[in-house]
Amino acid sequence: MASSQDSSRQDKPRRRGKAAAKQVESPMSLPSANVSGSFPIEAQPSQFKPSVPDRPTTNPNLFASHSTSRMASALPIWEASNILTQRHHLPWSSDADGKLCYAKDVGDGKGAIHFWVTENLEDEFPVPLAGAAALAVVDAFDIRAACMHLIYAASAAQLDRPWEKELIIDDRQIESYLGLKKRTDMNRREKLALIEEIAKQPCKITTFITWPTQGKVKGFTLEEGRLWHLMGIRYHYQQSLLGEKELTGMTFIVKAGLWAKYFLNEEGKKSKTALYQSGILPKALLEAVMSVWQHREGAARLMVWLLFKAQFNRQHPLNVQALMEVAYGVEKIEQARNSSELRKKLANSWDEDLMTLHDRGWKLIFDLETYPLSIQPSGFGREAAQRPRGFFEQLLSARIWITPEDALLQEASLHSSEDNTINSLPHSNHDQPLMILTGNQVRAMRISKGWSQRKLASLTGMSQGLISLIENEERTITSENEAILSKTFESNP
Repeated sequence: MASSQDSSRQDKPRRRGKAAAKQVESPMSLPSANVSGSFPIEAQPSQFKPSVPDRPTTNPNLFASHSTSRMASALPIWEASNILTQRHHLPWSSDADGKLCYAKDVGDGKGAIHFWVTENLEDEFPVPLAGAAALAVVDAFDIRAACMHLIYAASAAQLDRPWEKELIIDDRQIESYLGLKKRTDMNRREKLALIEEIAKQPCKITTFITWPTQGKVKGFTLEEGRLWHLMGIRYHYQQSLLGEKELTGMTFIVKAGLWAKYFLNEEGKKSKTALYQSGILPKALLEAVMSVWQHREGAARLMVWLLFKAQFNRQHPLNVQALMEVAYGVEKIEQARNSSELRKKLANSWDEDLMTLHDRGWKLIFDLETYPLSIQPSGFGREAAQRPRGFFEQLLSARIWITPEDALLQEASLHSSEDNTINSLPHSNHDQPLMILTGNQVRAMRISKGWSQRKLASLTGMSQGLISLIENEERTITSENEAILSKTFESNP
């Protein structure tokens, strides 16, 4: 049960939050995880028995009767996916304690989600890392670990009260989910090493959540804790013909953090005391990310990001600059603005990544008013080899719809009819809209119209100081301000 907030805990440096909350709860006490770095050299005699009798029963099993599975899709899960895919491209900064932190405002700043990283997989309350040590962890995140994070999110959604139950997932399931069984370029030991590493990485993320009142659900605060608790890894061995002990498999025991009690709670949704936010995870997406991540990393990042975005709002087009920031990071876009060679290279990468999405079943619809044929990828509409002068700023301001294939939408509807707690596409139960406008885009559109910040302020009724903060990415654009800015730019050609 949630308890009233303990003021003594507020004084601790790792109990963070931007907004006052009406409920607070700490992560449940957990035993230390039995986690080792690489494969153990020595093991107990019982581990040397053939692997099949030794394996515990797994629970749950995904994609048993459908090519998609229900998945937890709350904002903490989405943002953790962004951390694993976009890594240092996100706006990390030092918190009040000097620890490296990534923060996402909720409800126009009434709440927030803070993330940290740790190398400690054993302690219940690991110390977040700072400086170079933290950056090393962030940079080491493998985009394929986002697939494991999604598998955990889907597995948790199959359980009642997932914050109380353990997920038991073995290497054979993971191989199947990720399409690794088809890979002939990796031997068995290499596959197991990869599985172990990407299974651990989502468990290195900790979070502190302050969530504002949402409808009839009162606001709450969750003290800093893990998104996923790695309770243990069980290694399976068998004896080779030469009498050597060979690792043949492993089983991961994972438990969802306390976030699940507030974002994946069917009983709480009915009683208006918690939320239940879920979406759909296609097995084909996991396989696609595993297939393209090395040579088309931008496309892989977009696939994971669009998995969440496309499930709750397909009605409005997406801004190309916002999508490019997901795929390549803000810094690369700014570098391209100052170099014709980099502009061409980035535009070519963007076109190729769009083609990759198309080839993987995503539907692309270009807004011809802002995304004319002359700047579309050559495989879609552009006939000339050269793009027109000034194309890059036009491209950044262009809009495009990117949606899942029709078969996915139909299967999502089937899931929805079988279980009314699932939010059918495109209306996933998210209450905070994604901000399409970015500060860089506001600045670019203002300059393209020849306006000063004072002129834009007078047209919008916003202060010039706020306009400056927005353009410098020092102030989050609220949904209200986004609507005002969009209307201003559209109604003043």
